[in-house]
Amino acid sequence: MSDHRSKKRLKRLTRTAETLLHQPSRLREKLTEASKKLGQTNSGQLQGIKDQLTELIEFSQDLLRGNYQTVDVKTPVMVIAAILYFLLPIDSIPDFILGLGYLDDVTVITFVYRQLSNELEKYRAWRADAPTDIDDDARP
Repeated sequence: MSDHRSKKRLKRLTRTAETLLHQPSRLREKLTEASKKLGQTNSGQLQGIKDQLTELIEFSQDLLRGNYQTVDVKTPVMVIAAILYFLLPIDSIPDFILGLGYLDDVTVITFVYRQLSNELEKYRAWRADAPTDIDDDARP
């Protein structure tokens, strides 16, 4: 599996992510689906990125609720595209292939996480300072 192939697929998913940003109920469904899949996946390959993927999902949920406002418009699109890639059951390496199934997911999540490291640093700082009564009622 090549990084180039995963990046190309991720780029196609950005168009879907852009659409989902304008469809909050569908985006909420996808974020819930990603959280469930992550919770049900026991793959050792994902252990190294579970925290990163969890943070990307939480970042998206806070954006969706309007709790966190990002400056760069591309950031939410990249995050959502990476989450959508994780949700694909058959991607560059199908998830059901033992030993290799999540390798491409790890590559994509790691790539996006690194690309957005500055924005995610700001997000972590915001979360640390955010009041505890932010809009949690809208949690998917």
